[in-house]
Amino acid sequence: MASLKSLVRDKLSQLFFNELTIESVRDVSPHFRYLQVAGDWLRSAQCAAGDKLQIMISDAGPRTYTPFAHDVANGRLGLLAYVHGATPGAAWMERASVGQQFRAFGPRGSLPLGAGHGPVVFVGDETSFGAAVALHEARAARDPLVFVFECTDVVECELVLSDFGIVAFRLVARQPGGTHLDALTAAVRGALGEHASSKLVLTGHAQTIQALRARLKQEQVEPRGQKVKAYWADGKEGLD
Repeated sequence: MASLKSLVRDKLSQLFFNELTIESVRDVSPHFRYLQVAGDWLRSAQCAAGDKLQIMISDAGPRTYTPFAHDVANGRLGLLAYVHGATPGAAWMERASVGQQFRAFGPRGSLPLGAGHGPVVFVGDETSFGAAVALHEARAARDPLVFVFECTDVVECELVLSDFGIVAFRLVARQPGGTHLDALTAAVRGALGEHASSKLVLTGHAQTIQALRARLKQEQVEPRGQKVKAYWADGKEGLD
């Protein structure tokens, strides 16, 4: 018998979440899947770079992704997921198949990336790739963009970023105990140094963001107009 919590979640999903259908699934690499999803309601929906789409996963609640490639005429969106670990979100993405229907809430505001002008240094990790693609899609034609990522598999990440047209990136291999943070800080500092007016966007792992901000402040490197959005944190699930 379904728990009361599940019943309430299902009812709320029916009331506030819209239905989407998976039109295509592409395995970009061993740990990244690209989904194209569609729904008639997306023809009238707004989707800005950095917005979030929350997918309702049975018994686990919503999981958040950054949509991009909004095709208003055909009512479509693209989602790029990093599939790893034994989490409800990863399990859902691994099972995702063409024709599958699900409910989602959004797109709605999360990290405003499309507004403004000028150079941007975007920092994150594998969970930030969707947001990075959205930023690149919205502003690469008019603004200098540099991307810096900490990654478990540098070769795989290079493949995925190149697949989505991102070429100005720097990758730092993640090391046990955070011993790579000095190299990551140096990469961010170097990227900021390319354009004196660069805005800084920090995303991904909450503890990495905290460490980077402390190091940059200590070095008196504090760009104006910083944007910060943690997508996950140690010991937490389903971080919005």
